[in-house]
Amino acid sequence: MKSGHYIVTLEVAVGALESLAERIGETWGLPVIQLERPGHDRGWLELYVEEPDQAEIIRTVMAGWPEIMATQIRRETPRDWQVFWRHHFHATLIGRHLRIVPLWEKESAPEMPERKTIWLDPGLSFGTGDHFTTRFCLDRIDHWTPGGRVRSMLDVGTGSSILAIAARLLGAEHVVGLDHDAIALEQARENIRLNGLEGQIELTVSDILAEPPKGSFDLVCANVYTTVLLQIAPALARCTGRYLALSGIRDPELETVSAAYTALGLMEVFRDGDGEWGGLAFERMEITA
Repeated sequence: MKSGHYIVTLEVAVGALESLAERIGETWGLPVIQLERPGHDRGWLELYVEEPDQAEIIRTVMAGWPEIMATQIRRETPRDWQVFWRHHFHATLIGRHLRIVPLWEKESAPEMPERKTIWLDPGLSFGTGDHFTTRFCLDRIDHWTPGGRVRSMLDVGTGSSILAIAARLLGAEHVVGLDHDAIALEQARENIRLNGLEGQIELTVSDILAEPPKGSFDLVCANVYTTVLLQIAPALARCTGRYLALSGIRDPELETVSAAYTALGLMEVFRDGDGEWGGLAFERMEITA
C-alpha cells in the first residue's frame, strides 16, 4: 500500500447527510463517513481514496451537485488513519463463539479459549464488527456455522474479510470473498495473514453487478447496498445452498428486499435492526415429496 491516502470532504446541510451519503456510496462504490457538530446546521461527508487523480475527479463531479456547499481534498498518512481507528475500534464479543480484537490490543487482550478470536487491522476498509450491518452478519455466522452445518461460504463485498475469516475459524472449509475494491482486498489479505489463514480463503476482485457470483455455497453473506442486493437477488439465491444473510439495508427497505428473496424460494427466518440499518436472514426451504 502507498504511504498515504486522500480524503474528499463535502460540506452539506445536516438534514441531507444520510440520503446524500447513501447516494454517494452507490455512485462511487466507496465508504462514506458522516461528521456532525452539535448545534450546527451543516455537516460533512468524507470519502477515502488512494489516488490523487481519483480524489480530484470525485471533487469535481460532487461540486456540481446542488446539495454540496463546499469541497476539499487533503492528504493523510497511514499513521493518521491508525489514530482514527484506535479511538473508534475496540475488542468486541459476537454471539457465543467469536471475539474481534484490533491488532493494537493484542498484547493486553485476555485469553478466551472458549471463543475464536479474529485479529483485525481495518486499514482503509470498513468492516470491524462495530457497525450494525457487519455485526448482524457476524451474528448469523456465529449462529449457523458451528457444528459442521456450514462447509462452504461466500462473502459478497468482503471488505476487511472479517466475515470470511469468522466463517473459516468456525469451521467452513471452502471460503470465498469478493470485492470490487482491490485496495480493500490488499488489507483483507493482511488480515487473513494476521489470523494464520494464508491460502485458506480465496479473494477475488469482482464487480458483482457485471459478473454475478456463481457456484453453490452452504452460507452466503452479502453486506452491500439495497440497490445492489435487489439487482443480484437471482444470482445470490442460486448460490445459496442453505443459509443467506443480507445486510446494508435501510430500515424502510427491509420489506422490499425480503419480498424479492422470498419470491426466489428462500424463507425469511430472522430479521433485526437498529432503527436505521437492518439485516435479513433466510434459509432455503426444503422440498418434500
